[in-house]
Amino acid sequence: MNSMVLKSFLGLRKSSPETSHFAVHQKHAAISFPQKLKVIAGKTSPKLQGRNLRVAIVGGGPAGGSAAETLAKGGIETFLIERKMDNCKLCGGAIPLCMVGEFDLPLDIIDRRVTKMKMISPSNVAVDIGRTLKSHEYIGMVRREVLDAYLRDRAKENGATIINGLFLKMDMPKDKNSPYVLHYSGYDGKTGGVGEKRTLEVDAVIGADGANSRVAKAIDAGDYEYAIAFQERIKIPDDKMVYYENLAEMYVGDDVSPDFYGWVFPKCDHVAVGTGTVTHKADKEIPAGNKEKSRR
Repeated sequence: MNSMVLKSFLGLRKSSPETSHFAVHQKHAAISFPQKLKVIAGKTSPKLQGRNLRVAIVGGGPAGGSAAETLAKGGIETFLIERKMDNCKLCGGAIPLCMVGEFDLPLDIIDRRVTKMKMISPSNVAVDIGRTLKSHEYIGMVRREVLDAYLRDRAKENGATIINGLFLKMDMPKDKNSPYVLHYSGYDGKTGGVGEKRTLEVDAVIGADGANSRVAKAIDAGDYEYAIAFQERIKIPDDKMVYYENLAEMYVGDDVSPDFYGWVFPKCDHVAVGTGTVTHKADKEIPAGNKEKSRR
Protein backbone atom coordinates (compact mmCIF):
# COMPACT_ATOMS: atom_id res chain seq x y z
CA MET A 1 0.00 0.00 0.00
CA ASN A 2 1.63 3.22 -1.09
CA SER A 3 1.48 6.63 0.51
CA MET A 4 -0.84 8.03 -2.15
CA VAL A 5 -3.46 5.44 -1.29
CA LEU A 6 -3.07 6.07 2.43
CA LYS A 7 -3.63 9.78 2.04
CA SER A 8 -6.98 9.18 0.38
CA PHE A 9 -8.54 7.59 3.45
CA LEU A 10 -9.51 9.51 6.56
CA GLY A 11 -7.84 8.22 9.70
CA LEU A 12 -5.23 6.03 8.01
CA ARG A 13 -1.84 7.21 9.19
CA LYS A 14 1.49 5.63 8.43
CA SER A 15 3.62 4.41 11.29
CA SER A 16 6.21 6.84 12.53
CA PRO A 17 9.68 5.50 11.54
CA GLU A 18 11.18 6.40 14.90
CA THR A 19 8.40 4.77 16.88
CA SER A 20 8.34 1.13 17.89
CA HIS A 21 5.47 -1.04 16.62
CA PHE A 22 4.48 -1.72 20.23
CA ALA A 23 4.93 1.79 21.65
CA VAL A 24 1.25 2.66 21.53
CA HIS A 25 1.58 5.44 24.08
CA GLN A 26 3.74 7.47 21.71
CA LYS A 27 1.11 7.84 18.95
CA HIS A 28 -1.11 10.40 20.56
CA ALA A 29 0.88 13.48 19.68
CA ALA A 30 -0.08 13.10 16.02
CA ILE A 31 -3.81 13.33 16.77
CA SER A 32 -5.67 16.61 16.54
CA PHE A 33 -9.16 17.09 17.91
CA PRO A 34 -11.71 19.88 17.77
CA GLN A 35 -11.56 22.43 20.56
CA LYS A 36 -13.11 21.08 23.74
CA LEU A 37 -16.63 22.26 24.42
CA LYS A 38 -17.79 23.57 27.76
CA VAL A 39 -21.03 21.92 28.82
CA ILE A 40 -22.59 23.51 31.87
CA ALA A 41 -26.00 22.64 33.30
CA GLY A 42 -28.59 25.38 33.36
CA LYS A 43 -28.92 27.50 36.47
CA THR A 44 -32.43 26.12 36.95
CA SER A 45 -31.19 22.55 37.42
CA PRO A 46 -31.33 21.72 41.14
CA LYS A 47 -29.40 18.52 40.58
CA LEU A 48 -26.33 19.96 38.87
CA GLN A 49 -26.37 23.49 40.29
CA GLY A 50 -24.33 25.04 37.50
CA ARG A 51 -21.55 22.44 37.47
CA ASN A 52 -20.57 20.11 34.65
CA LEU A 53 -22.53 16.93 34.06
CA ARG A 54 -20.72 14.00 35.70
CA VAL A 55 -20.79 10.57 34.00
CA ALA A 56 -19.22 7.23 34.96
CA ILE A 57 -18.43 4.50 32.45
CA VAL A 58 -17.92 0.97 33.74
CA GLY A 59 -15.73 -1.06 31.40
CA GLY A 60 -12.64 0.00 29.49
CA GLY A 61 -13.03 -1.86 26.20
CA PRO A 62 -13.62 -0.19 22.82
CA ALA A 63 -17.17 0.84 23.78
CA GLY A 64 -16.12 2.30 27.13
CA GLY A 65 -13.00 4.00 25.82
CA SER A 66 -14.82 5.55 22.88
CA ALA A 67 -17.68 6.76 25.07
CA ALA A 68 -15.22 8.28 27.54
CA GLU A 69 -13.38 10.13 24.79
CA THR A 70 -16.58 11.48 23.25
CA LEU A 71 -17.96 12.71 26.58
CA ALA A 72 -14.66 14.23 27.71
CA LYS A 73 -14.25 16.07 24.42
CA GLY A 74 -17.70 17.53 25.00
CA GLY A 75 -16.64 19.00 28.36
CA ILE A 76 -18.47 16.43 30.50
CA GLU A 77 -16.73 15.34 33.69
CA THR A 78 -15.98 11.73 32.76
CA PHE A 79 -14.81 8.77 34.82
CA LEU A 80 -13.94 5.37 33.35
CA ILE A 81 -13.55 2.36 35.67
CA GLU A 82 -11.59 -0.65 34.42
CA ARG A 83 -10.05 -3.43 36.50
CA LYS A 84 -7.59 -4.99 34.04
CA MET A 85 -5.63 -2.34 32.19
CA ASP A 86 -3.64 -4.98 30.28
CA ASN A 87 -6.56 -7.33 29.68
CA CYS A 88 -5.94 -9.70 26.75
CA LYS A 89 -9.66 -10.14 26.21
CA LEU A 90 -10.72 -13.25 24.36
CA CYS A 91 -11.42 -11.81 20.91
CA GLY A 92 -10.54 -12.70 17.34
CA GLY A 93 -9.48 -9.10 16.84
CA ALA A 94 -10.48 -8.67 13.20
CA ILE A 95 -11.65 -5.14 12.42
CA PRO A 96 -13.07 -3.74 9.17
CA LEU A 97 -11.32 -0.98 7.26
CA CYS A 98 -14.15 1.46 8.02
CA MET A 99 -13.40 1.16 11.75
CA VAL A 100 -9.81 2.31 11.18
CA GLY A 101 -11.09 5.54 9.68
CA GLU A 102 -14.10 6.11 11.95
CA PHE A 103 -12.07 5.53 15.12
CA ASP A 104 -9.04 7.40 13.71
CA LEU A 105 -6.73 4.49 14.51
CA PRO A 106 -3.02 4.73 13.71
CA LEU A 107 -1.60 1.88 11.65
CA ASP A 108 0.92 1.14 14.41
CA ILE A 109 -1.64 -0.70 16.54
CA ILE A 110 -2.69 -3.00 13.68
CA ASP A 111 -0.59 -6.17 13.77
CA ARG A 112 -1.42 -7.33 10.25
CA ARG A 113 -3.37 -6.05 7.27
CA VAL A 114 -4.87 -9.24 5.88
CA THR A 115 -6.16 -9.35 2.31
CA LYS A 116 -6.84 -13.09 2.07
CA MET A 117 -9.65 -14.80 3.97
CA LYS A 118 -10.28 -18.52 3.62
CA MET A 119 -13.61 -20.10 4.62
CA ILE A 120 -13.49 -23.84 5.32
CA SER A 121 -16.80 -25.72 5.10
CA PRO A 122 -17.91 -28.74 7.21
CA SER A 123 -16.84 -31.00 4.33
CA ASN A 124 -13.38 -29.40 4.41
CA VAL A 125 -13.89 -27.47 1.17
CA ALA A 126 -11.99 -24.18 1.25
CA VAL A 127 -13.27 -21.05 -0.47
CA ASP A 128 -11.26 -17.84 -0.78
CA ILE A 129 -13.55 -14.90 0.08
CA GLY A 130 -10.95 -12.13 0.17
CA ARG A 131 -10.92 -11.72 -3.59
CA THR A 132 -13.66 -9.10 -3.40
CA LEU A 133 -11.29 -6.68 -1.62
CA LYS A 134 -10.01 -3.79 -3.66
CA SER A 135 -6.30 -3.06 -3.95
CA HIS A 136 -6.34 -0.58 -1.05
CA GLU A 137 -8.63 -2.60 1.24
CA TYR A 138 -7.74 -5.03 4.00
CA ILE A 139 -8.98 -6.64 7.21
CA GLY A 140 -7.12 -5.32 10.24
CA MET A 141 -5.88 -7.74 12.89
CA VAL A 142 -5.43 -6.24 16.35
CA ARG A 143 -4.78 -7.41 19.89
CA ARG A 144 -7.43 -6.19 22.29
CA GLU A 145 -4.98 -5.12 24.99
CA VAL A 146 -3.31 -2.81 22.46
CA LEU A 147 -6.52 -1.40 20.95
CA ASP A 148 -8.25 -0.94 24.31
CA ALA A 149 -5.26 0.78 25.92
CA TYR A 150 -4.93 3.16 22.98
CA LEU A 151 -8.58 4.24 23.16
CA ARG A 152 -8.42 4.69 26.95
CA ASP A 153 -5.22 6.73 26.71
CA ARG A 154 -6.79 8.95 24.09
CA ALA A 155 -9.83 9.48 26.31
CA LYS A 156 -7.49 10.46 29.16
CA GLU A 157 -5.71 12.97 26.95
CA ASN A 158 -9.06 14.59 26.27
CA GLY A 159 -9.84 14.97 29.97
CA ALA A 160 -11.37 11.69 31.12
CA THR A 161 -10.32 10.28 34.50
CA ILE A 162 -9.26 6.64 34.14
CA ILE A 163 -9.73 4.61 37.32
CA ASN A 164 -8.00 1.28 37.81
CA GLY A 165 -10.73 -0.35 39.87
CA LEU A 166 -13.24 -3.16 40.14
CA PHE A 167 -16.87 -2.03 40.03
CA LEU A 168 -18.83 -3.75 42.83
CA LYS A 169 -22.33 -2.34 42.98
CA MET A 170 -24.40 0.77 42.46
CA ASP A 171 -26.91 2.59 44.66
CA MET A 172 -29.77 3.98 42.60
CA PRO A 173 -30.84 7.62 43.12
CA LYS A 174 -33.35 8.05 45.94
CA ASP A 175 -35.08 10.83 44.02
CA LYS A 176 -34.67 12.80 40.79
CA ASN A 177 -32.10 15.13 42.35
CA SER A 178 -29.93 12.43 43.95
CA PRO A 179 -26.81 10.94 42.33
CA TYR A 180 -25.93 7.39 41.39
CA VAL A 181 -23.43 6.08 43.94
CA LEU A 182 -20.90 3.62 42.55
CA HIS A 183 -18.97 1.34 44.89
CA TYR A 184 -15.66 -0.02 43.63
CA SER A 185 -12.30 -1.34 44.75
CA GLY A 186 -9.49 1.00 43.72
CA TYR A 187 -6.15 -0.52 42.80
CA ASP A 188 -4.11 2.40 41.48
CA GLY A 189 -2.04 0.14 39.27
CA LYS A 190 -1.50 -2.62 41.87
CA THR A 191 -1.32 -6.09 40.32
CA GLY A 192 -2.54 -8.03 43.30
CA GLY A 193 -4.01 -7.84 46.77
CA VAL A 194 -7.19 -6.30 48.03
CA GLY A 195 -8.20 -2.95 46.64
CA GLU A 196 -9.27 0.07 48.61
CA LYS A 197 -13.05 0.43 48.92
CA ARG A 198 -14.21 3.70 47.36
CA THR A 199 -17.36 5.40 46.14
CA LEU A 200 -18.11 7.76 43.29
CA GLU A 201 -21.19 9.96 42.86
CA VAL A 202 -22.30 10.71 39.28
CA ASP A 203 -25.33 11.94 37.37
CA ALA A 204 -25.39 9.15 34.80
CA VAL A 205 -23.83 5.72 34.29
CA ILE A 206 -22.86 3.87 31.12
CA GLY A 207 -22.52 0.10 31.43
CA ALA A 208 -19.82 -1.13 29.04
CA ASP A 209 -18.74 -4.07 31.17
CA GLY A 210 -19.55 -6.97 28.87
CA ALA A 211 -21.79 -10.02 28.91
CA ASN A 212 -21.64 -10.43 32.70
CA SER A 213 -22.36 -6.75 33.24
CA ARG A 214 -22.80 -5.76 36.87
CA VAL A 215 -24.35 -2.51 35.71
CA ALA A 216 -26.99 -4.47 33.79
CA LYS A 217 -27.76 -6.49 36.92
CA ALA A 218 -27.93 -3.34 39.05
CA ILE A 219 -30.63 -1.83 36.84
CA ASP A 220 -32.41 -5.19 36.38
CA ALA A 221 -31.91 -5.15 32.62
CA GLY A 222 -33.16 -8.73 32.31
CA ASP A 223 -31.88 -11.59 30.19
CA TYR A 224 -30.02 -11.04 26.96
CA GLU A 225 -28.23 -13.13 24.35
CA TYR A 226 -24.50 -13.60 24.52
CA ALA A 227 -21.84 -15.85 23.05
CA ILE A 228 -19.47 -18.22 24.82
CA ALA A 229 -16.05 -18.38 23.22
CA PHE A 230 -12.66 -20.04 23.70
CA GLN A 231 -9.35 -18.89 22.26
CA GLU A 232 -5.67 -19.66 22.54
CA ARG A 233 -2.73 -17.64 21.29
CA ILE A 234 -0.32 -20.03 19.66
CA LYS A 235 3.20 -19.13 18.63
CA ILE A 236 4.26 -21.34 15.75
CA PRO A 237 7.65 -21.70 14.02
CA ASP A 238 8.62 -18.84 11.73
CA ASP A 239 8.54 -21.03 8.62
CA LYS A 240 4.93 -22.00 9.34
CA MET A 241 3.97 -18.47 10.32
CA VAL A 242 4.78 -17.42 6.76
CA TYR A 243 1.62 -19.26 5.67
CA TYR A 244 -0.48 -16.88 7.79
CA GLU A 245 1.48 -13.75 6.93
CA ASN A 246 -1.43 -12.38 4.90
CA LEU A 247 -4.13 -14.98 5.52
CA ALA A 248 -6.96 -15.50 8.01
CA GLU A 249 -9.09 -18.64 8.21
CA MET A 250 -12.66 -19.29 9.37
CA TYR A 251 -14.13 -22.73 9.96
CA VAL A 252 -17.83 -23.61 10.03
CA GLY A 253 -19.51 -26.88 10.91
CA ASP A 254 -20.70 -28.88 13.92
CA ASP A 255 -17.23 -30.30 14.50
CA VAL A 256 -16.06 -26.77 15.30
CA SER A 257 -19.23 -25.14 16.68
CA PRO A 258 -22.95 -25.97 16.47
CA ASP A 259 -23.98 -22.44 15.58
CA PHE A 260 -20.90 -20.25 15.42
CA TYR A 261 -17.52 -20.62 13.74
CA GLY A 262 -13.87 -21.18 14.45
CA TRP A 263 -11.05 -18.86 13.46
CA VAL A 264 -7.32 -18.70 12.95
CA PHE A 265 -6.30 -15.04 12.85
CA PRO A 266 -2.65 -13.99 12.54
CA LYS A 267 -1.22 -11.39 14.90
CA CYS A 268 2.23 -9.89 15.43
CA ASP A 269 4.10 -13.10 16.29
CA HIS A 270 1.38 -15.70 16.79
CA VAL A 271 -2.00 -16.93 15.59
CA ALA A 272 -5.20 -16.56 17.61
CA VAL A 273 -7.15 -19.82 17.40
CA GLY A 274 -10.67 -19.87 18.77
CA THR A 275 -14.28 -20.94 18.50
CA GLY A 276 -17.57 -20.10 20.18
CA THR A 277 -21.28 -20.71 20.46
CA VAL A 278 -24.48 -18.82 21.24
CA THR A 279 -26.22 -22.00 22.41
CA HIS A 280 -27.49 -21.83 25.99
CA LYS A 281 -25.00 -23.18 28.51
CA ALA A 282 -27.44 -25.81 29.80
CA ASP A 283 -27.76 -27.21 26.28
CA LYS A 284 -24.01 -27.79 26.17
CA GLU A 285 -23.80 -29.98 29.27
CA ILE A 286 -21.93 -33.25 28.58
CA PRO A 287 -24.15 -36.34 28.96
CA ALA A 288 -23.07 -38.64 31.79
CA GLY A 289 -22.11 -41.44 29.40
CA ASN A 290 -19.78 -39.16 27.44
CA LYS A 291 -17.88 -37.55 30.29
CA GLU A 292 -15.02 -40.05 30.28
CA LYS A 293 -14.72 -39.85 26.54
CA SER A 294 -14.58 -36.07 26.65
CA ARG A 295 -11.57 -36.11 28.96
CA ARG A 296 -9.39 -37.99 26.50
